[in-house]
Amino acid sequence: MDRQAVTQTIRERMAAGILPRVIPPLTAPGRPTAPTGHINADTAIGVVTCAACDTRGAQVAYRFPDGRIVRFHGRCHRIWEDECRRVSLGIPVSTRPVDDDEG
Repeated sequence: MDRQAVTQTIRERMAAGILPRVIPPLTAPGRPTAPTGHINADTAIGVVTCAACDTRGAQVAYRFPDGRIVRFHGRCHRIWEDECRRVSLGIPVSTRPVDDDEG
């Protein structure tokens, strides 16, 4: 998938509530002060699919207290982080096609 297609998929999944809209703070697993989730090295690298592009080889995993694990490729993870930052700046999640100038 090209960057525009990945960005579009991420936006659609964020709008639908499938992907989180906020990057969880980095914490150590098992610490009682862990807020919403943590990022860690994933033992399933190469086996699981990416939450953004649906292809195998996800390299980054976020585990949330509800048991949900969201995995990304490095590139897809950066795009998701960019979209989360847009939301934090008050830019609403859009499902309209990605413009060449913004993607």
